[in-house]
Amino acid sequence: MFAVEILLIDEEKLANTMERMRTWLDHKRFEPAVFRYSFETGGIRVHVEFPVEVEAAAFARAFDGSLPAAP
Repeated sequence: MFAVEILLIDEEKLANTMERMRTWLDHKRFEPAVFRYSFETGGIRVHVEFPVEVEAAAFARAFDGSLPAAP
């Protein structure tokens, strides 16, 4: 799996951002294997995993995310 991490600073925009992500994924016909988020001190961390590296990279670019190094 290829993970993408996105930190959302503005918690008030969570619903709007999640809707934009879902629309983008549907439009591209990408299907992430994992999609979760957690509340942290600095905002909300969104963690998405894709089975295809190209899809993960495109999602990271579209939403200012990063592809953390595999352990």
